[in-house]
Amino acid sequence: MSLDALIDDLWEDPPAGAVGAVRTFVSELRAALGADAIATVGRGYALRVAEVDAWRLEEGSFPVSWGEPYADLDPSPWVLQERARLLELRARALLDQGRGASLVAELSSFAAAHPWREKAHVLLAHALFQDGRQVEALEVLREARGRLMGRFGLDAVPDLDRAEEDILRHAVTRTGGYARLRSASVVAGQAALTGGLALAQAQRFAAVAEAERLGDPLLTARVLTAYDVPANWTVSDDAAQAAVLVEAARRTLRLLPADAPVALRARLLAVIALEHRGTRDAWAWEAAHEAERLARELGDPAVLVVALNARFVQSFQRPGRSAERGAIADELIEVAARHDLPAYEILGHLVAMQAHSALGAFEAAARHVTAVEQLAEIHETPLVRVFTQGFRVMRAPDEAGYRTLDLSGMPGVEAGFLPLALLSIGLPPDPLLDWGPYRPWAQPLLHLADGDVAAARRAAADLPTPRADHFYEVLWTITAHIARRLDDRALAEAAWEALEPARGEIAGGTTAMIGFGVIQ
Repeated sequence: MSLDALIDDLWEDPPAGAVGAVRTFVSELRAALGADAIATVGRGYALRVAEVDAWRLEEGSFPVSWGEPYADLDPSPWVLQERARLLELRARALLDQGRGASLVAELSSFAAAHPWREKAHVLLAHALFQDGRQVEALEVLREARGRLMGRFGLDAVPDLDRAEEDILRHAVTRTGGYARLRSASVVAGQAALTGGLALAQAQRFAAVAEAERLGDPLLTARVLTAYDVPANWTVSDDAAQAAVLVEAARRTLRLLPADAPVALRARLLAVIALEHRGTRDAWAWEAAHEAERLARELGDPAVLVVALNARFVQSFQRPGRSAERGAIADELIEVAARHDLPAYEILGHLVAMQAHSALGAFEAAARHVTAVEQLAEIHETPLVRVFTQGFRVMRAPDEAGYRTLDLSGMPGVEAGFLPLALLSIGLPPDPLLDWGPYRPWAQPLLHLADGDVAAARRAAADLPTPRADHFYEVLWTITAHIARRLDDRALAEAAWEALEPARGEIAGGTTAMIGFGVIQ
């Protein structure tokens, strides 16, 4: 190290005799360590020793019971930096030995003292996880991420993101009973609420599969229902996974003993209705209403909001139900606010935003946008802003606004959304975009754009019936447009009949992100 660097490290305001003082210090060190221990190299010094505690710790060979590094030195900048680095090395060594539980208190203090140091929060989260406190571990990472992103304007904090993924992947263990598997599902739910949706869903799926393998229907029911994540979108992120969960829930419901808790039965019915979205299967609609009936009989607000969520999802079985969804939203907001259930209060405002948008009541919808963004800020639920930003783009639609809307990590929303949105503002269909599940409705329009009317007629004849989801009225409106372009009376009549119950509503307004005009 150069002499100037040593002086800068030792004094904020070096005295006149700083050079002589350093040389005196070095002379004393040589006397203590041996003449060959410190060599003079140019205008500086080099340490020539083989055994340095800090180096041994870096190599993993120093006892991890070591105390605080450099505890006897004044807290100059280099001491603080080196002390933090060595403490992190020691903590990682203990974590690698599975001894994280013993570090929780120490790392809590360390993270508090270093709020901008990513590794401090990562280490604390892993220590909490090893102590069986998975939810707290994820909360540490979530709070640190929000703090760092807010202060430094970051889009992501990779070390924290990787730590969250690691904790979630290890939440489902090789074997496990009730406490472990239910905990894994709870942890996955917490991660989903804070943005880690796809990974959280995969972890929940693994936990349910393991619970079923153990053959205990009560355990399986509790693991299935512990993932308490509100749903405000009727297109599943992973249809195949959702179908497996539905079948597991239906099997479990049949196997539940007669004396199983009513609340558990109601929640299981709600899971069936929530996961079986976008269909017109009567049994899914009945599951939602039975869940609501049981919840009201119980008088349990935590069960009621889940049942109301299920009823909201199943309300799309019938078109033109925006007023009904508005009433569901009002009750969700009231019950959730009164009983401190913030995730469902947020859901209520999102549902209200969608319902009012479909009815053309945009000022009322905007009030719910403001309310839900305030709640999302308090409770750190970043996905909310995807929907509220979509609302703002819809109110002042342009191509750039839709192209910059970030739907990544939300496959059920993202797939095919952009081309539909661009179509809603009058742009021609783009053959290069990913239309996702809406490709059949793009095909006749693309053929017409190429002047191939015969191919457009063939594609129109193969149009499927839209699913009972947020895009039902949108797809029938596009179908009606295709029918007019092709002068296809039968197709036009089918579209008119499908859209008639939603007459007066805005096609696409149920999404609160796109609009194809008022249904006439």
